[in-house]
Amino acid sequence: MIISGVLMMRYEFPFFLRLSPSRRWPLLTTLPVLSLFLLALVAMPPLAASQTASLTASQTVRPVDAGYESLANAAALPDLRQLPAGPQRKDAFLEVLVPIVEVENSLLAARGEWLRALAQRDTPWTTVERKRVAALCEDYALECAPGEVSDLLLKRVAPVPLEMVAVQAVEESGWGTSRLARQNNNLFGMRASSGRYQSFDSVQDAVRAYLKNLNTHGAYAELRARRAQLAAQGNVPPEALITMLNDYATRADYPDVLLSLLRTNAERIRRHAGDTPA
Repeated sequence: MIISGVLMMRYEFPFFLRLSPSRRWPLLTTLPVLSLFLLALVAMPPLAASQTASLTASQTVRPVDAGYESLANAAALPDLRQLPAGPQRKDAFLEVLVPIVEVENSLLAARGEWLRALAQRDTPWTTVERKRVAALCEDYALECAPGEVSDLLLKRVAPVPLEMVAVQAVEESGWGTSRLARQNNNLFGMRASSGRYQSFDSVQDAVRAYLKNLNTHGAYAELRARRAQLAAQGNVPPEALITMLNDYATRADYPDVLLSLLRTNAERIRRHAGDTPA
């Protein structure tokens, strides 16, 4: 497992998976998560600028957060060593990981849409909106001017390509079989500022921490700028961001290792994706 040299402070899943050596988990285990997430999206669909003039507290991004927090009942990662190495273990790992990444990424996308709609609106913000923007600035480690949605904030409140998240989890956790993954739910080799490996209550907590790290740490400022540039052009390919991960690990060929994993596993990863891509 490769260890990050720059990771600083980092940041559940409402289903429990039963594992036996002889059979895979069914894809139906992901349905409760996706159902809850879809209900959260109904609470706050993306808002166009013309729709935001009369926003009330119940129409801000907060209802999405509230619905999302109800997902924080995640189980720890099961012991995937019980499955033979190869396609069966890979699929079992991705059945756990991919729906979580999609939920976290979709929340980031919804927050970003809300911020952009707010920034484009001509009418004054409500008190609730001001407080919510201030809270997001604090969450994403920025000092923001009151009543303003900065470009830096928009660059931070954004999803990360699913395939990139998945191959990093694969490389850092050995398809979820490493001791750190099994005992700490730490799929990304993350350390605290003290240098000690972090421990998470769930896989979802670990994914959330990883995304927050890429979206806030100074080492990934260029990655975020490149992502914003590509997003403005309509597509953020994972390869483009993977090549900018030299600072994630001390290994010089780290991006090459991830790109190799992407080439051999991208199709498998996408097969586990639902209808809410980042």
